[in-house]
Amino acid sequence: MSKTQFVGYSGQGFWAYDLALGIFLKHLIDAAEASDYAGTPWLSSAISNWRIVACISDFCLDFDLTLPEVERQVFITMAEDACTKLSQRASIPAEEIAAWTILDDLRIFPRGATEVSTAPIVELGEAIVALISGTLPEAPGGTLWFYGVPNGRTTIAAALPRKPIA
Repeated sequence: MSKTQFVGYSGQGFWAYDLALGIFLKHLIDAAEASDYAGTPWLSSAISNWRIVACISDFCLDFDLTLPEVERQVFITMAEDACTKLSQRASIPAEEIAAWTILDDLRIFPRGATEVSTAPIVELGEAIVALISGTLPEAPGGTLWFYGVPNGRTTIAAALPRKPIA
C-alpha cells in the first residue's frame, strides 16, 4: 500500500498523500450527495470512483476529460464546498476518520496519526480545483507537486502515475 496517489486531469497532475486525499474525498462525497445533482448518472459514477480511491491507495484519481462545462463547474463548486467545510476545523481526530464508512466496510486508514491537521487537506482541495480550472502552477523542472503532506505542498521526483480505476 503506497502513501501517494496521483491526481490527474487533461494530461496534467500531481501527487497527493493518500490520507489527505481520502479525507478530502470523503468531504467531496458529502458535498456531492447534498448537491442538486445528487443521483445524476455522471455524479453517481464519480462518487463510486471517489469512494474507491479514498479507501484504496493503489488507484489514482483521474478526472473525466469528457465532462461538459456545466458539470465541470458543478464539480468545482462541490470541491470548494468541501474545502470550506474542512477549513472550519483545525484538525480531525483519528478516531473520527477511522469511523467513517466510505465504501462497504472499508474505511480511511489514519496511518498511525492521532489527529490530522486540515490545512494541508484544504491546500490539496484547492490544488484539485486549480488543476480542473487549468490554473495549477507548474512544478519545478523534473518534479511534480506533492500535496496533502503535514508541512504543506512540496515536490516529488516526476514519475509515471499508476493506472486509474476503470
